Amino acid sequence: MSSEPRTSSEPRPTEAAAPADLIVVADPQDPIAVETADYVREQGRSAAVLDVFDAAQLFTVATRAGTATVDPVVPLVLLLPSPPGRRIGFDAEFHLGECLAQLWAVAALTPAPVINRPSSALVAGRTMRSAAVTEHRAGESGDSELFSFDYPRPGSPEGEAFWVEDLGTLRARRWPERPPGTGPYRARWSDADPAMETVVVLGDRAWRCTTADLDHLALESRSVAAAAALELDLAALVWRVTDGAAAARLVHVEPFPALQQLRMVWLGLGPRLMEVLFP
Repeated sequence: MSSEPRTSSEPRPTEAAAPADLIVVADPQDPIAVETADYVREQGRSAAVLDVFDAAQLFTVATRAGTATVDPVVPLVLLLPSPPGRRIGFDAEFHLGECLAQLWAVAALTPAPVINRPSSALVAGRTMRSAAVTEHRAGESGDSELFSFDYPRPGSPEGEAFWVEDLGTLRARRWPERPPGTGPYRARWSDADPAMETVVVLGDRAWRCTTADLDHLALESRSVAAAAALELDLAALVWRVTDGAAAARLVHVEPFPALQQLRMVWLGLGPRLMEVLFP
């Protein structure tokens, strides 16, 4: 990153040319990245999928006359891979960290449209591993939850069943059955056989993944408001439909939706994605 100011008498550098109309930053084998790029090409635009390292080298962030600039100016979709689960070596980690920092600056400062633009907090918006905290930040009331290093035991009943999730494997089981893994654990009360509805949000639009008669719950508008409160562009919100479909509680927010979730609403999501990326 360059921070040298340029005066008006200095020649402006030639803007870098983007290799495509859209840059998707992801593992080149990421199925969402591949399908997104293919869809964009089907609509008559070019798209390139670049990993973190190649994408970081593509862009230049500079300060000119007190204003931050990014070259090239090109729409972005960020599908950043999760960090390694174990240390991979100091040099490799330093390189990865520098590239991620560069991409954070690029995505935050570019005037071009960005899907998953970093928020003021994190790339994953204001979501947290704690579902209760995420629900509160989203403006929705949620159930209490428990975190424990040892396998937890239910206290006073707050629902029909006590569900325990292993935070290492992210697998859940109804107590007293243990989920795969060795802990630590997250647990909360819920329904014995919970009914779920998933809503995919892109900006100010939302689509439910089923055609169940749930219009009275206004899940689309509630999901748009929740995603905005969490500073997310693209997200999948999972709602637990309870009390005989009379109410719905937000139970999970996925800032990086799975391919299966996106495919279920692609007839609406795909065209809207093109409108957002190429206004």
